[in-house]
Amino acid sequence: MEADASVDMFSKVLENQLLQTTKLVEEHLDSEIQKLDQMDEDELERLKEKRLEALRKAQQQKQEWLSKGHGEYREIPSERDFFQEVKESKKVVCHFYRDSAFRVAYLGVKSFSLAMPFSFSS
Repeated sequence: MEADASVDMFSKVLENQLLQTTKLVEEHLDSEIQKLDQMDEDELERLKEKRLEALRKAQQQKQEWLSKGHGEYREIPSERDFFQEVKESKKVVCHFYRDSAFRVAYLGVKSFSLAMPFSFSS
């Protein structure tokens, strides 16, 4: 019986917390909608230009990553080439292996399938 009471009390506390959080989020959304409703044409144009600039930068970043080989799974034949490739990128996923290691081929196939979503081919 005490366990049921504890569960009920916990449920009520959780319900109240969720209700308060929902109200805060709703108030924030209402204030954002009100700001947008009160914008004049110049402010909307500035907002549009800001968004277009962000899209241009994102496209430029995408092209830069593609030119650096992001989203590709490939073998780099030498240590010199490896370090050249790695220092051009902030993030790199590497799979070091030996042909004699068990399940190397399986991991290679999985690595290839994981790289595909990052090839940016949209």
